[in-house]
Amino acid sequence: MEFITNFAQSFIALFQEAGLTLVGMVKGSVPMLIVLLTTINFIIKIIGEDKINNVARIFGKSKILTYGILPSFAWFFFSSPGALTVGRFLPEKCKPGYQDALGATAHPLTALFPHVVPSELFIWLGVAEGIKKIGLPVSGLAIRYIIAGVIVGLMRGFITEIIFVFLSKRRNIQAKTA
Repeated sequence: MEFITNFAQSFIALFQEAGLTLVGMVKGSVPMLIVLLTTINFIIKIIGEDKINNVARIFGKSKILTYGILPSFAWFFFSSPGALTVGRFLPEKCKPGYQDALGATAHPLTALFPHVVPSELFIWLGVAEGIKKIGLPVSGLAIRYIIAGVIVGLMRGFITEIIFVFLSKRRNIQAKTA
């Protein structure tokens, strides 16, 4: 009988803990995300979608800007999910590559800028702790990690764009190139 009682208490405790986690997200993450998205849309309305589209076209013409620099700036200034919304202004052919480049640059940027993807900070902190234990400087590793992330993001974005354009042509889908 004691086993059944303990099982029931543990079962209910699991859902109580899940409820506390949900309340924490509703009180913390959800309002932050709503305010962030509202602010981004407000900035877009003030500047004007036409101007942002013009800047995006300029970025879309340069692979280095689109896949190397823009993802890093988007993560730094808009964090998640704001960085994802920045890509909506890029030409269609650049969007898949931009998303791929975002994925490659998010985690390295967290090494110096924890606000980029706070949920992934524990990974970097674990790596940093190991580096500290063997007596090596962490800041140098963080900078090399970011540089490697930007380079990998640039390569992944470029390759993804090539694949996207190839598959679009193969399926007779016209992706806007400008």
